[in-house]
Amino acid sequence: MLKNYLKITWKVLMRNKLFTLISLFGISLTLTILIVGASFYDFYTKPNYPVPDQDRILYLSQLRSWDEKNGENSYNRYNSGAPAYDLLRKCVQPLKTPERISIYSSSPTGVNAFINSRKAELIIRYTDNEFWRILNFSFVSGRPFNKTEVKDAQRVAVIAESIASNYYGGVKSAIGKTIEADKINYIIIGVVKNVPISSQNVFGNIFVPLTTMKEDLSLKKLYGGLTAMLLAKTKSDFGAIEMELQYMLQKVELPIDNYNFIDMHAVSILEKLIDVSPVKSTATVYLLLTVIIFIIMLIPSLNLVNLNVNRINERISEIGIRKSFGAGKLSLIGQFLTENIMLTLIGGILAFVFAFIILKMIQSTGIIPHEGLLLNYRILFAGLIFCLSFGFISGFLPAYRMSRLQIVESLNKGES
Repeated sequence: MLKNYLKITWKVLMRNKLFTLISLFGISLTLTILIVGASFYDFYTKPNYPVPDQDRILYLSQLRSWDEKNGENSYNRYNSGAPAYDLLRKCVQPLKTPERISIYSSSPTGVNAFINSRKAELIIRYTDNEFWRILNFSFVSGRPFNKTEVKDAQRVAVIAESIASNYYGGVKSAIGKTIEADKINYIIIGVVKNVPISSQNVFGNIFVPLTTMKEDLSLKKLYGGLTAMLLAKTKSDFGAIEMELQYMLQKVELPIDNYNFIDMHAVSILEKLIDVSPVKSTATVYLLLTVIIFIIMLIPSLNLVNLNVNRINERISEIGIRKSFGAGKLSLIGQFLTENIMLTLIGGILAFVFAFIILKMIQSTGIIPHEGLLLNYRILFAGLIFCLSFGFISGFLPAYRMSRLQIVESLNKGES
């Protein structure tokens, strides 16, 4: 029966090519938007270069503090920012539950520099040696700096491949050369593959030891523009890490900077993105995403419903004849749903092609790494669900209404 359905579907789609083209345009446009959106969501929340264990990493990048003496509403007048080294050293580095802990600059800093008499725009990131052990940077030449070099504040640097190629004539010739960043001369000891701009948590094109920062890291203060990256043994350890962190925070001697209450949490990458958005609840974000997807699919679905109704009205006599020969409601509904789902799947294939082209164009800008094409199996599966849902939603109601027509009514409408 399915084979007959497919044969009829093909003939029907070829019968009215204009209808088919209009339908395919609406379907492919809608699905392209959804697939590209799903690709970016997948990219930001799933493992990618140079963060292969994203699902096992927690971040401590946001500290809030306030003075309880201001009354019950003091929480609404809190101060917030990236924590200082002294606080992270006392409360985060001693944690036992995480497998590894790294402290590094919360956001990359743009600095102007001259390399071989040429102006260069460097994006500098201050890190410790654990930074290289948690992340999986691909070294094309040289090595990362080690614990001793960080402890002794040695002026060594790891640079991106693009800097080495553009200013030193190649990755190998850059090793051992000097590079000036923020008015400090560093010796290049390593070259890594370029980090995509979208990896904001670790993005930079020059990485230097944390201890070479100009400010005094030993100062007892709350805010200092740093963040901590915690690698858990398994995702199930997240709760234990958070509990241990809160226990350590209770030991902090307050007040500091005139604040006598502090609040800081270990959050996942998704929670970190949510924390800087107006929406502060993961459940709310998922609800909003569901509503947005529903609206995006609903509007073209209604248009496709109207097209399907018109197409069915053109086939009223066919429906009457098929009913007179014993075709039941389920058989007719199955036929028209098959036609609509087939049309949607063809539109889905076009959508994947369009999405592939769009993502390739975006990749060419450097925002997304060339190593990671975003149309992976997760996106393919999501796209298949979108296609099937779109086809069912837009095809079921017209098919159901058509199946309820009586034989005589169908034949009379077909003759009129």
